Amino acid sequence: MGRARKQEYRITLRCNTACNFKLRALARAAGVPRTEVLRQLILNGSIRERLRSEHLEWLAQLKGLARNLNQLTRLAHTQGFAAVAARHATLQAELVRMIEALRRDR
Repeated sequence: MGRARKQEYRITLRCNTACNFKLRALARAAGVPRTEVLRQLILNGSIRERLRSEHLEWLAQLKGLARNLNQLTRLAHTQGFAAVAARHATLQAELVRMIEALRRDR
């Protein structure tokens, strides 16, 4: 943002001592005023989005699939892997699909 644009909005920021010292240290290290540090953080910084309800549903499904995989692993130790290979492949494909969906969404 260039200096030619009029900065017409004022924001009051309240922070604790640690936050204030961190802001002052950033400004000192960059050699700019604290307001410029905050402007740069607003323009170039990033904030991670909170998990939405659909993400929580996916996590619940992943937890269920992980439980199934653990049960299949126990079963494979007692009955042999050939007995559970087909079910294992199905669960693995479902896990890959869900992980890719999560990766695309974020």
